[in-house]
Amino acid sequence: MKKRIICFSVVISLLLTSLSGRIAYVVFSNNYAVSKGYNSYVLTLERLYPTVYYSLGEKMTNNAERYIAVLKPNTRTLTDLHNIFPSSEIKDITDELKQGYPIIKDVDKSRSTNSKYIDILKTEGSEYASKQLMSSSSSGLMKYIQPYGYRKIRFSTDALGRMLQGSEGEIFEENESSLRGIKTTINKEVESITIEAANKIESGCVVVMDVKNSFVLSCITKPDTSYVNKAFENYNVGSVFKIVVSLCALENNIDFYYTCNGNTIVGDSEFSCQNNNKHSFQNMQSALANSCNCYFVNLALKLGEDKLIDTAEKLGFNEDIVLYNDWIVKQSGLPTTNDLKSKGELALFGFGQGKLTVSPLHMCYALCTIANGGRKNQTRFVTSNVYENGDIKDYEYKDEKQVFEENNCKELINCLRYVVTNGTGKNAEDKKGKSAGKTATAQTGQYNNKTELLNTWFAGVYPYDNPRYAIVVMCENGKSGSEDCAPVFRHIVEKLSDL
Repeated sequence: MKKRIICFSVVISLLLTSLSGRIAYVVFSNNYAVSKGYNSYVLTLERLYPTVYYSLGEKMTNNAERYIAVLKPNTRTLTDLHNIFPSSEIKDITDELKQGYPIIKDVDKSRSTNSKYIDILKTEGSEYASKQLMSSSSSGLMKYIQPYGYRKIRFSTDALGRMLQGSEGEIFEENESSLRGIKTTINKEVESITIEAANKIESGCVVVMDVKNSFVLSCITKPDTSYVNKAFENYNVGSVFKIVVSLCALENNIDFYYTCNGNTIVGDSEFSCQNNNKHSFQNMQSALANSCNCYFVNLALKLGEDKLIDTAEKLGFNEDIVLYNDWIVKQSGLPTTNDLKSKGELALFGFGQGKLTVSPLHMCYALCTIANGGRKNQTRFVTSNVYENGDIKDYEYKDEKQVFEENNCKELINCLRYVVTNGTGKNAEDKKGKSAGKTATAQTGQYNNKTELLNTWFAGVYPYDNPRYAIVVMCENGKSGSEDCAPVFRHIVEKLSDL
């Protein structure tokens, strides 16, 4: 019995020794591989996003060639890196490959054909004309669009997760759909015109909208490198807000006249016109043309806070603008009625200063309502969804609503036309004589070397006698609305008039 136990123990020991040796061979040998397909390593090449379209169907995204290099951790790859990557990147790529797994890198198109051993995949990329409007890094539209699938590559590995020799990788796609997308209101030709005109601006933005339906046709931020959609940010607005105060007076049948002596006193505060200009006798038309602060200070005091806030709210300044899903432009910074119980704050509100801040998009939206004869639409940026099978479903928006008297809006547009023909807006006049709008040079309360920084504006409609477009130009750190912004407006409308 004792001999049997000893023999059995020896056999077991030999089996364990053999098994241990086998395991050690698997662990320490670089040549050992199980059968292909025993396990796999999957690498995501790219996320697949719905295509974004311009209003007439041209692609805004998935509109360019993109080249992706699939880099495998082997010597052939290492010897080929210098053919397709700049020397400054090779060390980092090599360090990544030392981890023993394949990686992917974007490749410049000009170098995509230089590879000897590295696989280069051609796929769809995106080139945005308006980077801030589209890029997720600028909180643009792509931030709010979810991927519908992925393009991946699968490599065979051994039991320990190491790549099998000769595994080339198998590309596959999850939920591929080339038809899926969303259609926007952005007009490619209008966008191109706006980009060209905006080159005159060092820092600021331009918004162009369709008066009849409040479609956003173009929205450009300068400089191109900015990570902020400036059209969606609130700024000191200055004298373009006199448009709102004028409409309030018209709606409330206030026919106001004033003799401007260059300054006016409210309580213990003195307010003056620019350069202490004495504009003498002023009605609404001439006060807008001359941008007479004293006139609008006293008009605001006569109207009172309730009427002014009511008009501003009807124009949408107290509304969030929903562009797409959770992509929201927050409401303007209107002072409250309680704030405006202070005569000093109410006086400042009358010519667009004080606690008031407004986004260029909201200002353009307000112009749409006025130029549309007092009929208010919901601001639109996306018109429809395109589904996998090609079906299109239009977005539902609120019905148009009459919020102001049409005759009052027409009278105000005629006043804005007078600003161009006889006032501060002369630099906005186009060759056909159809421009209308208002300039602004807004104080910010911010200083650089004791010089106050100014936001300058031009907010207008075109053509004045049958408005099609509402356009807002805003320049940061500018000199005047007439000098900085009116010429940009003119450039745009002269090109639009040919469409």
